[in-house]
Amino acid sequence: MRPEEALEHARAEAERKRAAGAYREDSAAVQELEDAIAGPVTPEQLREWALIDVDTSLLRSTRRAGAPVTALKRLLLRLLRQYTNELEAQQTRFHVGLLARLQELEDRIAELERDRR
Repeated sequence: MRPEEALEHARAEAERKRAAGAYREDSAAVQELEDAIAGPVTPEQLREWALIDVDTSLLRSTRRAGAPVTALKRLLLRLLRQYTNELEAQQTRFHVGLLARLQELEDRIAELERDRR
C-alpha cells in the first residue's frame, strides 16, 4: 500500500470496526454517560460518579496479537493492586467530601434565597 492510500484505508477500517461495535465509544455505557452529561446532572448521578470502581475486565490490548500484552497488563495490575487500591480510596474520599461540601453550599444558597423572599 502506498502512503497516499494509508489514510483512506485507515479511515475505512475504523468505520468498518465502528459499525461492528468494536470501539468502546460506541458502547451503551458511553452513550448513557454522554446523555447524562448533556442533560441536567442529578445528585444521584454525582454520588454514583464519585465512587471509583475500576472494572478490571475492561483491561485489554487492542493490538492484533494483544493477548500477551493483556496478560502483562493484568500481571502489573495484580502486582500494583495495593498501591492502586489506596489511590482509589483516597480519590473516592475526596470526591465524597467534595459532594458533601457542595450539598452544604446548595443548602446555604437555598436558605439565603428563602430569607431574601
